[in-house]
Amino acid sequence: MDRQQRLGAIGISAGYALATIVICVALSWLAARISAAHLLNQANQQLADVEAGLPRWQWSLHKPRDLVAGRAFGSATVTGHAQALTVTSTDGTAFELGLPVASTLDLAHWPILQAELQSTAKGTLGLIWGSGLTPTCQATLAARFNPDTRSLRIDLRNLPWQSPAGGHCPPLGVAQMLRLRVQLPARASLHLASVALLTTEPMTDVPTAPIDLPVGNVEPALAPAQAMAMPLFRLPESLSAEAMLSLRDTLRARWPAALIVPAGAMPQALSQTSGDLAPWLDCLVYLAALAWFALRPVKGAWRPWLEIGACLLGPLWLVMGLNWGLYPTPVGLLAFGGGLAFALFIERRHLPRLWRSAPRLAWLWPMEPLPITVVLIVLFGHKLHPLPLGHVLTYFGWALLQQWLMLVVVLRRFEQIAEHRRVLTIIPVAILFALLHTPNGVLMQLCFAAELFWAWCYLRWRRVLPIGVAHAVCALLVESGLAGGDWLRSLEVSARFFL
Repeated sequence: MDRQQRLGAIGISAGYALATIVICVALSWLAARISAAHLLNQANQQLADVEAGLPRWQWSLHKPRDLVAGRAFGSATVTGHAQALTVTSTDGTAFELGLPVASTLDLAHWPILQAELQSTAKGTLGLIWGSGLTPTCQATLAARFNPDTRSLRIDLRNLPWQSPAGGHCPPLGVAQMLRLRVQLPARASLHLASVALLTTEPMTDVPTAPIDLPVGNVEPALAPAQAMAMPLFRLPESLSAEAMLSLRDTLRARWPAALIVPAGAMPQALSQTSGDLAPWLDCLVYLAALAWFALRPVKGAWRPWLEIGACLLGPLWLVMGLNWGLYPTPVGLLAFGGGLAFALFIERRHLPRLWRSAPRLAWLWPMEPLPITVVLIVLFGHKLHPLPLGHVLTYFGWALLQQWLMLVVVLRRFEQIAEHRRVLTIIPVAILFALLHTPNGVLMQLCFAAELFWAWCYLRWRRVLPIGVAHAVCALLVESGLAGGDWLRSLEVSARFFL
């Protein structure tokens, strides 16, 4: 390599480095904007619910997964039905049902528990709450019910609370755990439809004067909110997505019902409509277009563009459309499946190539991000924790599927578009791969940098299996030793990132 070629190589490397920095900054900005919009939408919905007199916390119970751990704690079986959960006592001893708590509950200002239920025999209902993940207070007898009971309304302030050891119990306040303690005769059943926490205070007078939080130490600015049930906080400007959610969690730990919005915003009581047919109609149009493209492929220069859009629109709809919360929405899942099925259809003739043998260098080079992953864990991570074997094995398949979609399907079509400048195709592929991890800002940046390198490896050796293995190894290490720390909040994407 002569001097001119070396200078050219250095210039290309510098160009890629500059592009990587600019794109990573843009990805962080995008994640912050999406997070800010989500917080504002959440505050709008919360304000609308409160002004309409709806419960601040409500649990609709239809399937076992609607309970903590998906089961009863004790001798009872849980089965799901369309209208309610059915819990059947096995031997007549008391059992507990854990209600999932996303962050915290405010039992001081929402002390009325209302349960919609029906039983086949007489029984008793007790309650347990905890300021952490272990019981703090319990009332073994909060109410009695019989086969004629359809609803229970319990004022938590009037219950004889005791600590698990039988001692003094602190006043009702912020809770992170809430359980129902049920006792029924053996083989009797309880049909539990919903549980809600209600307030006895007029909450329509929500504070209109926001509390603007400064950058840095926010504690002095929190003083006016000490006695408020629903203070309105505005976050500082220029926060990253992770910093927004970290501050949100800190505020919610003290004010579970707080309205939290981005800098300069004011919430409005705008309720999100449920049962809207527009997403379903859009999805049906998308699926119909996929079927049309599959049966009648478009000819000419537009074909690779259309095939890239057809493959990725469904997955991007699921992730960037925030259609994957605790569980993926049916319409998002259908769109994701449609895009993936179309990709499999148009690449069906090339699927056997996935298992071609690869030279040793094709296995070693994709592992280059592994030392970087170890360094990040040492600098910003925590002690490695073991991962379930089933999860590890499943993730290897999931990583291979992702790399097949991005490199075999998408990258090859970008090559058709770029023709003689194929080295430039790795940038849009890496950007799209990062967008599939929206709105997790740090994860998007890591995915962009890693996919930029892995796409280069694929252009050189045309083997996707080693890259899929490298992806899985690095991701599982990050999950075990880096996720959940101060630097990387989690590996969650879409609306799951906000949980």
